[in-house]
Amino acid sequence: MKAGQVVAQETIEIVDVERPDIALERANPEGLKGMVLVRTVNAAICGSDHPLFTGPANYPATPGVSLHESIGVIEKSWADGRREGDLALVLPAGSSAMAEYFLGLGASVTPLPAGLPQEQLLMAQPLGTVLYCLRKLGHFINAEVAVVGQGPMGLLFTTMMRNLGAAQIIGIDQYDNRLAASREMGATHTVNTRHADPAEAVAEITEGRMVDVVIEVVGVEETFNLCVKLARHNARFIDFGVPKTPRFTIDMLDLFRKNLQLTTSVGPDIHIDFKSAMRLIGEGRVDLAPMISHKLPFARVQEGFEMATKRKGECIKIVIDFEEKGLGR
Repeated sequence: MKAGQVVAQETIEIVDVERPDIALERANPEGLKGMVLVRTVNAAICGSDHPLFTGPANYPATPGVSLHESIGVIEKSWADGRREGDLALVLPAGSSAMAEYFLGLGASVTPLPAGLPQEQLLMAQPLGTVLYCLRKLGHFINAEVAVVGQGPMGLLFTTMMRNLGAAQIIGIDQYDNRLAASREMGATHTVNTRHADPAEAVAEITEGRMVDVVIEVVGVEETFNLCVKLARHNARFIDFGVPKTPRFTIDMLDLFRKNLQLTTSVGPDIHIDFKSAMRLIGEGRVDLAPMISHKLPFARVQEGFEMATKRKGECIKIVIDFEEKGLGR
């Protein structure tokens, strides 16, 4: 089968490798118990896939790594209740979906409902992680909210805030294309940090109140501390962006004095959140089309990663199509 392999920093090659079930069966037949073999249909590039590509890392990486937002057809099943031939959202073992086939845990399989757009259903995986986070918190009716970062995950928070009854939703980013998508997906106001001081802009929008919910979806020290500035007293602070470094120097005294409720979140409850995400998509309560900016064939996965990591002003969410033979868009 064909698989993408990160062979050096910012370099992916398409290589021929043995299908994963064949390799595992030879090495450890019992290892297939509870697994499914998936023929990849679509996968999307996530921010957590970037570090292996941008480096530094141990190269060459394992073929197929790193993509994990994926849907495909179950070709073989060693898991109870998982039917061969089903089209499903499946979490690949070891983020190994940058390949024509991957192994996934049967417990992670969420069959896709028929008649709905596959590209949007693929987004049920990242949307599920947002739902998992929001289920930890109380209601958002009439809340004034700022979402710092309007990449894919920030846009998912923006559209969910609209669904959950927020009164004002302020999308904050430095790229106009992402702010345009933010308005389409529910932001009542947007702020471009290249042209305006975000704290001053939020103060003006809220008539000095600042926001009672602030959501960080970037993962750097600067935006973490910006969120502290944007929050009013007793606000809720959702820290969702995967940290780019293991340590931040934070405005701890300001955070402390404001009595902020800090919530961190990573991962979903697969059996609850993926199904909930698919239901929201199926009912038309969220339209995720504005965030899916590009769809490229597998042969152009190198270009997809280059766009995702270096050209954020041109793209938002990039889907890799393993069945598309053309040039994509």
